[in-house]
Amino acid sequence: NKIRKFLIANGVKDNEIIVNAPVVIDLNAERYGGNQQPYRYNITSIITVTSKNVNLVRSIISRQGDLLKQGVAIVDGGYENPVKYEYVAFRQLKPKMMQEAIENAKVTAEQFAKNSDSKIDKIMNADQGQFSIEDRDSNTPYIKKVRVVTTVTYSLKD
Repeated sequence: NKIRKFLIANGVKDNEIIVNAPVVIDLNAERYGGNQQPYRYNITSIITVTSKNVNLVRSIISRQGDLLKQGVAIVDGGYENPVKYEYVAFRQLKPKMMQEAIENAKVTAEQFAKNSDSKIDKIMNADQGQFSIEDRDSNTPYIKKVRVVTTVTYSLKD
């Protein structure tokens, strides 16, 4: 509840928060835990925030020390539950990317035509190609690199 209140107080909408069922570990029943622990149970719950406001969520992540002051420890999800950033505005971006790709193909074709003392003619064949969306690098997974590869075949004429 403290985490939910913290998230909402910092601008996350209630419908963007999902609290999963807790995982309970009895530390006294651990096979390799020979010592009695000061606390018997370790309870972990995964909270998922799904928001289009990446900057807001990133700013909240950097303020998680405020929760620690309230006795709530937040840990990185590690290998099983890492922080993920997904690019979801692809449909809006696709037409602009295709337009740029076609324009770039024409510029390249014009250069080929110039180098061969020809002029470009009609498009003979065009293939939309493949789109890829990747993290810019491992340190900034919230910044995406979106790329399209197209193939446009022009005919040349003298």
